[in-house]
Amino acid sequence: MKKAGTASIKNIHIGMLIQRILIIIMLLFFVIFLIMPMLMMFERIFLDDLGNFVGLRNFKEYFESPILFSSIGHSLFVSLITATGSTLLGLLYAYGITRTNIRGKKLYRYLALVPIFIPTMVHGMALIYLFGKTGLVTTLLQVPSTLYGKNGIIMALLVYCFPQAYMVLSVALDSADNRLYEAAEVFGTTPFNTFIKVTLPSIRYGLINSFIACFTMSFTDFGAPEVVGGNYNVLATDIYREVVGQQKMSMGAVVGLILTIPAFISFIIDLVMKKKNERNEISSKATTFEPKTSHSRDVFYQIYCSVIVACFVILISVVALSAFVKRWPHDFSLTLKHFDFGAVLHGTGIVSFVNSFKLALGVALLGTLLVFSFAYLIEKGKTFKGIRNSCRFFATMPMALPGLVLGLGYIMYFNKPWIEIPFLGIAVENGFNGLYGTFAIMIFCTVIHLFSVTFVTASASLKKLDREYENVAESMSVPFWVVFFKVTLPMSINAILEVFIYFFVNSMVTVSAVVFLYTAASKPASIVILNMDDNGDYAAAAAMSILIFLINVGVRTIYEFANAGAHKRLDKWKSR
Repeated sequence: MKKAGTASIKNIHIGMLIQRILIIIMLLFFVIFLIMPMLMMFERIFLDDLGNFVGLRNFKEYFESPILFSSIGHSLFVSLITATGSTLLGLLYAYGITRTNIRGKKLYRYLALVPIFIPTMVHGMALIYLFGKTGLVTTLLQVPSTLYGKNGIIMALLVYCFPQAYMVLSVALDSADNRLYEAAEVFGTTPFNTFIKVTLPSIRYGLINSFIACFTMSFTDFGAPEVVGGNYNVLATDIYREVVGQQKMSMGAVVGLILTIPAFISFIIDLVMKKKNERNEISSKATTFEPKTSHSRDVFYQIYCSVIVACFVILISVVALSAFVKRWPHDFSLTLKHFDFGAVLHGTGIVSFVNSFKLALGVALLGTLLVFSFAYLIEKGKTFKGIRNSCRFFATMPMALPGLVLGLGYIMYFNKPWIEIPFLGIAVENGFNGLYGTFAIMIFCTVIHLFSVTFVTASASLKKLDREYENVAESMSVPFWVVFFKVTLPMSINAILEVFIYFFVNSMVTVSAVVFLYTAASKPASIVILNMDDNGDYAAAAAMSILIFLINVGVRTIYEFANAGAHKRLDKWKSR
């Protein structure tokens, strides 16, 4: 008995030591792949392109340029309009799904997510096929196109942001307490007053979160403005043109800082709102909302939801059709020649798909491992509380960092063989310089870019688990890794699958996170689509977009079956 007790205590000490080592590794990961790239980028703000210190001269040059300075106002304008529009559209759609008795809700839920399965610039391409100078609608109606510029950017961004708004608001509406609506009915409150006095207050945090998320997404998006922006310059396209077009790294860093400021403010507001929301959690006595019968209401929302999904279906159908016809919109003879990427890409078409799949799979595997492990250490760890709290902040920080800014920071850090320590005149060898130009650097950058949303998902899942599992295990001297593998993992399989699929799908369509980091050998399909659009190979770009769409839909379908199976296994595990 004494030996058994000694062995158990020894296991606990070993477990604490392993936790400390893992927490230190977690901190080092964030320092290397998040903090250092950002520090290098912000340092570059005060240097010229030769590395000489110039103080605030780069800012002066930026604000003295009318074209560049106008980008700030343009970005704010399109982002405010997009955030407001997507939140309103998403609210009505989510209301129709959660608060009415319309038919086909499951189909509507799936179709609302269609825009996330293709790169953002494809939304702009679809609009060009319909409303561009030679678009189907403009050709048939013989009217001039007004798409290019702010109109096209806003339309494309509304499509891009709608799924995010819908998902946030559907969760908020789903958590309603039916007792409040029963009380309103007893007091004879009209449906409109009930919506104003009961529904809106109960989802105010969802509305704020939706607006913030859509504002940040549209403010930092690169794909849509690049395709349909025309001469309407925004910050996201400015940073790309300064770095890629003119090789002005210092000016790119200035634009990157300006691009980050509104996103970071939104991030802080979001954190404050979440803390306030935690104080207003749903009562355990709350009952599930049950919509009452209302024919006129259901007819309205049936039509509204149908119109929204019809728009999405039309957009993706137009892209698909343009990939199979000879010359849109003048010759609708069917052909497969646009899928011969070798003619357009000099034989690199299939390679780009392989690269995209490798990128998505690598990001999904590494990202899921890191996100869930880090979330577990932060939420369930027993030591180094200060470091864990710091890592919690680092884990949510990428939400405020646009992919373009991250990519720029990666260039400036990993491309430097030596790191100079400010004010000391000491140069230290950069041991991670070897990552520059490799496939691995794109994987790490994309993992960091997508880290925050997945971390929040994993963290929320772990918080739902009863703390008694760890307490009982500790009292019985059971090592933490036993609890992790035998209890935590089986009960969190749904969240793990959700994190994996989020990483995979978004890695397949990402542009901003890798646009500065790819090489000729590692170019992914999303970048190839961007290049083909720039070169006027629209049909080939559409063909490649459709293949990405089909891959993502296929992976999502597999996920749905796997998730259903995981639910059944979890139910069996709980019933033991």
